[in-house]
Amino acid sequence: MMLLVRAMVDRGLKSGDRLPTEAEMMREYGVSRASLREAIRLLEVQGLISLKPGPGGGATVGSADHRNFARTATLFLHMGGMSYGDLTATQKVLEPLLAEGAARNPDREAKRAALAPYLTTDIKTDDRDYRRLASGFHDAVAALARNGVLALLARSTSGIVTSHVTAHMDPVELRQEILDDHRAIARAICAGRARLAKRLMAEHYARQHDYLATHWPTRLEEIVERP
Repeated sequence: MMLLVRAMVDRGLKSGDRLPTEAEMMREYGVSRASLREAIRLLEVQGLISLKPGPGGGATVGSADHRNFARTATLFLHMGGMSYGDLTATQKVLEPLLAEGAARNPDREAKRAALAPYLTTDIKTDDRDYRRLASGFHDAVAALARNGVLALLARSTSGIVTSHVTAHMDPVELRQEILDDHRAIARAICAGRARLAKRLMAEHYARQHDYLATHWPTRLEEIVERP
């Protein structure tokens, strides 16, 4: 399995690029068909390879996406007996670090371009795009922080919280406050005010976590479910 991943990285393959045929990979890696197929199956489960059946199909490169990482992580969290409360506590630590890193990014034009959609006051709280924009804000901040490891850990943690908790208990009454928070954080990042951006992000998550703890305390005590 590691041979396949190493080869994809060494060759500079990107998401969607086609991998060699099964016969070619068997010759290159000196493995049996059964071993190769098992490795491909494991990588497919983790989203690192995609398989297209039929004529013209085959294996293509997937992506090291935080959503794929989160699906695997939930197995470890479940086995470790970790709760959603543990996740929200971790989220409150990691996400502010991304905001701080984004603010320290010296590329002012990149920051303004990436955060422009979140500086406006025209986003409607009942708009069908609200969820996409709310999530997109944090993805933009993560990209601006330029720390792939931190971004992967933080966004996968937040992704599990979103898909397992808040998606089923949407605090609609907090939407305007969330958008206002995003706007304030975006302004701090664009201005290069790292400490302020970090503090605002911590407060942003603290308010949401307090709301969850007040309205759905038993959910936060539950063990993280498997995907």
